[in-house]
Amino acid sequence: MVEKNELYKVKIIDDGYQGEGIAKIDNFPIFIQGAIKGEEIEIKILKVQSNFAYGKIVKIIKSAPYRIKEECEEYSKCGGCNLRHMKYEYTLEIKKAIVENCLYKQFNSDIQVNDVIGMKEPMFYRNKLQYPLRFR
Repeated sequence: MVEKNELYKVKIIDDGYQGEGIAKIDNFPIFIQGAIKGEEIEIKILKVQSNFAYGKIVKIIKSAPYRIKEECEEYSKCGGCNLRHMKYEYTLEIKKAIVENCLYKQFNSDIQVNDVIGMKEPMFYRNKLQYPLRFR
């Protein structure tokens, strides 16, 4: 059984809807923010539910080829863009897979989805900002 605050070495087997990586420990799903499919990482379990758990990256042992350095200093704190740690082309693949998965679950049939049409300049397009503030 997965224990809160324990460390585990896992392989990320899938990408989730919110940009999190998904691993399994004894067939028990763990959602890890910032992890990418194909990576091997060390995680700390933050919260355990009855059917799944949340973890956080402690150390990346083997990085995915899609991982990039975030260009935004506030990326890890802001929460405004949850896929900035991946190459843009890979995020388009993830989005297509999410649509295909939703359609499959709804209709129980494989439905061909066209490739996602990307932008020429995918950065710096946001028109809404939210800044978390702390007052002392």
